[in-house]
Amino acid sequence: MSEDRLPEFLRPLFWDVNFDRLRIPGHERYIIERILELGDVAEVRWMFQNFSREQIVQALRRVRGLSRKSAIFWASILGLPRKEVRCLSKRSRQPFGPIWPW
Repeated sequence: MSEDRLPEFLRPLFWDVNFDRLRIPGHERYIIERILELGDVAEVRWMFQNFSREQIVQALRRVRGLSRKSAIFWASILGLPRKEVRCLSKRSRQPFGPIWPW
């Protein structure tokens, strides 16, 4: 196993993509986002060992796919003001309009 591949215990977090093609260089934000939303203690520990705090904070600032609950939790843990978290912005919280207007 090459160093840039993800460990096998992370596979359940990435059920919807080709796990074997994920690499740490190039997919950092995606990997961090999944772990922030779905990770358990072991997965979060791995994230903090393999990514810098700044990488994690930058990912949290930019992600749109976190639940409100997860975003608020991680903003508190990382000391990031809520207004700096994109998925907590007022515009991101707007419900989608109907797909079919009739």
